[in-house]
Amino acid sequence: MENSLTIVILAIISASSRGIISVIDRYQIGIKKNTVMEVNLYNNLYTILLIFIFSLYFPIGPLFMDYKIYIYSFIVQFVAMGYSYLFKKMTIFESAIAAKTADIFIPLAVFLSTGVFETSTYVISILTTLMVFLWLKNSSKDHKKYLFGISIIVPLLVIQSYLSPILVSEYKGDISLVIGFTMVTLYIRFIISFVLFLFSNRFTESDMNISLKGFPLYMGRGFLTILAQLTFVIVTASNSASLGWIFLNMTSFYGIIFSSFLLNEKILKKDFLFISAITAIVIFKELLS
Repeated sequence: MENSLTIVILAIISASSRGIISVIDRYQIGIKKNTVMEVNLYNNLYTILLIFIFSLYFPIGPLFMDYKIYIYSFIVQFVAMGYSYLFKKMTIFESAIAAKTADIFIPLAVFLSTGVFETSTYVISILTTLMVFLWLKNSSKDHKKYLFGISIIVPLLVIQSYLSPILVSEYKGDISLVIGFTMVTLYIRFIISFVLFLFSNRFTESDMNISLKGFPLYMGRGFLTILAQLTFVIVTASNSASLGWIFLNMTSFYGIIFSSFLLNEKILKKDFLFISAITAIVIFKELLS
């Protein structure tokens, strides 16, 4: 699991899965105007139903006693909520631009937690981020919107990238333990979202109707959440996490392809070429390694 090529493949799987999830979130929150608390609750509820089935055949009870999983779960949940708030104000592409800024700081955060630093990876992180800034300068006049997005999501991503290798360190040597860690994380995320939802005082009968009507959408998102979370845990806990984060922070870029089909959010030719260029640079760097 420490092989860099393996980490790249898993990061792409995680980013692609989360990219589709971001389209679903954009649809639920930005278009259908469901509340952030409501969407997080029901997304986690359907995910937990699937996890419960898996846990019948996989003993995870002792893992609930590890405080590190609770810290990890809170971080993951708050990052997810951070993205949800961004989707209320920004398109998927705009949120991707904001999140990409974190690549300047993430390799340094990973170095502080793992002691591993690859100059070539950091150069790629800086280069692709500069490409983002250049695109923003030439394509948008609403810089305040992007500053808002950066202020919300970048601190959360940097904290997450620093703490993930530390919190998962004793589990990452055994894939069965990583699976158990992932399952418990999703259980805790559901509890967090449920408590926050109750305190929001927004629960009504109509909320339950929304969840039942959206059964296929929520269930499909549940499968994607499990896949995305499992691969995400492996990638962010590895010594090659800096490389993996370049792909993970392109999650919304992958989501753009799906949003153009499902949400009719048009993507310009220059935007498509921009996304392709960043992807090609990272992959080319890895092939030369």
